[in-house]
Amino acid sequence: MQKDTALKALFEPDKVDYFDQLFEKLDCSSKTIQNKLFENCDFKHCNFDNANLLKCKFVDCEFTCCTLNTVILANSVFSDVVFDNSKLMGINWPSAKWPQIKLSSLINFYSCNISHSNFFGLSLSEINIQECKAHDVDFREADLSHSNLTNTDFYQSLFIRTKLTAADFSEAINYSIDITLNDVKKAIFTFPDAINLLQHFDIQVNGLPGSHFQ
Repeated sequence: MQKDTALKALFEPDKVDYFDQLFEKLDCSSKTIQNKLFENCDFKHCNFDNANLLKCKFVDCEFTCCTLNTVILANSVFSDVVFDNSKLMGINWPSAKWPQIKLSSLINFYSCNISHSNFFGLSLSEINIQECKAHDVDFREADLSHSNLTNTDFYQSLFIRTKLTAADFSEAINYSIDITLNDVKKAIFTFPDAINLLQHFDIQVNGLPGSHFQ
């Protein structure tokens, strides 16, 4: 599908379903796309910044090298969707439509920037957030159990009443997790950043430089 034809088709009300299609270098910034189904589709180098994706459904789709900053996801559905090397800053993910029954592999992020986004209260067990930049992200009350969060920078991100059971934080950095306020049973952390888990206690660990937490 050529670029101009593909872009035009996205906004035609009579065209609703898209299967096994490649969308490449589309500029949908600040556009409104609604009531569309995308199944097994690939989006490459597309711009969805400030776009409105209303009541859309994405199934087995992949976004590669795309930008979706501050995109609006009102009542859109995601199932087995992968974001790779993409920018997704400032997204309010709870505004999407999520299943009542807890499912895994709804969305996954690889080498993405998801900073300033909100995942408050979402059930996202087994999610992958690998090698990402996740600054100032709200994970409060979310279920991230059995997730892969390796090599990700969680600077100033919020974890309060977050379920992190068996989550893998190997080589992750800059996280601040109060282990009295979060479920971290069987979670995996890597030294030296694991020492940050003690910052909420007034203790001193001998042998570690600068390890007196107030």
